[in-house]
Amino acid sequence: MELKKLSHLIMSSENILIQKVLGYAKAYDYVKYTSTLTEAWRQSIAGLSEAMVKCMRQSDCIPELNQNEDFTQGEIALFGIEEAKKHRLRGITITMFLGLMKYYQQSYLDLVNEENDFLFEEKQYFLLYIRRYFDRVELGFISEWTSSSQDKKLLFFQEMNRKMTNEKNKYLTIFESIYDPIILVDKENNIENINYQAANIFWGIPVSGSKYYSNLNTNTELDWLKQELDYFIGLKQDEVIREKVTETKYGQKTFQIKMKKMLDISEKYSGTVIIFNDITERLKVEKQLQKQYKELEFYAYIDPMTGALNRRTGLVTLEKEINLLDGNNHTLAIAFIDIDGLKAVNDTYGHMDGDELIINIIRTLQTVVGEGNIVSRMGGDEFLIIAPGSDEEKLSNVMEQVVSKLAEYDETKAKPYKHSFSYGIIEVSTYLKNDINELIKLADQKMYQHKLRKKG
Repeated sequence: MELKKLSHLIMSSENILIQKVLGYAKAYDYVKYTSTLTEAWRQSIAGLSEAMVKCMRQSDCIPELNQNEDFTQGEIALFGIEEAKKHRLRGITITMFLGLMKYYQQSYLDLVNEENDFLFEEKQYFLLYIRRYFDRVELGFISEWTSSSQDKKLLFFQEMNRKMTNEKNKYLTIFESIYDPIILVDKENNIENINYQAANIFWGIPVSGSKYYSNLNTNTELDWLKQELDYFIGLKQDEVIREKVTETKYGQKTFQIKMKKMLDISEKYSGTVIIFNDITERLKVEKQLQKQYKELEFYAYIDPMTGALNRRTGLVTLEKEINLLDGNNHTLAIAFIDIDGLKAVNDTYGHMDGDELIINIIRTLQTVVGEGNIVSRMGGDEFLIIAPGSDEEKLSNVMEQVVSKLAEYDETKAKPYKHSFSYGIIEVSTYLKNDINELIKLADQKMYQHKLRKKG
């Protein structure tokens, strides 16, 4: 009978077969000596399936069991022999392996029985083929198991012991070489092992393998860690990441702590692995970057020399205040300011004194106009005052107060030049509010008239 349908079903159902056999293994406690991870079972399913399909391609006949046949030969037998060697190394008994192989077989039988596209005769033939295939695997396994002498077995286990020792040393080398501090605790939250970094930073002992090779009492310290572990266990989660500030032998550190449950091969909780990622310096850098970002954000809106709003922000603010006039009884006045005599101060005393002249005037102006009013630098020595709630008269009084303050300062003779400015005030009305440029132009014109009158 044609076996292509069966071979196609088997090769396209690897994940299904893995889940089936893993389900049987968990249900009947065959996971004591092996992993419960899906990928750990893939190799055996893949090996069984490939050997089975290879036999199908060689012959469509049922692989019957002849009495004079050597069951240590052939593709099927070779797979059984290899599995015997692997499982014997892991301490699996022959009865345990044969019992598990019955559930491997049952998984393949289930796969065929659940397929609805097979004819009745096809299904019966395929089921018999699978049974005989697994009979041959078992016979190859038993032949290998029983043919090994005691001396061979002793050498075999000695080799296995060396491999286990090498694996253990490899684990310790990797464990100690990891840069991050790592602590392993058992299911009672007692520390089982610590790596070099953990011993160094928490106990001040820069010796590799300090827990594994000595009697270091690690359970009398790190009370805060026990509290973190109690919190983690209470969450009923497999892993959690926490941030913690704590004292170490090298001062206060901030750690990102990852706690992950360790499961044994039967998926039972056996302890916790705790990895500490020192983020102290990273947080410092982040704070510095945040500070720089705020400064950049500040200077995006502020004129750095005077502390007034820059031109763009001033115009946006003016437009916002004008829009607030709609349907309200609010008033709004603006003043355009130009500093007098700046060129002469620059030419005579230098630009540093010219900048100081601007700063002194604007700071005095900001003090007098108060928080409710806005000062914006329009460029060079030109500034705009935006005064919500004011009219022309109120803003004029404010400007006179600034002039008076500056005059008092000049009487002290602190500077060899005068602090003076000209201004033009416009009270914003509904017919002007839609044209900001026109408003500023009118205020500029009035400022210029004021300057001419002062020159008189």
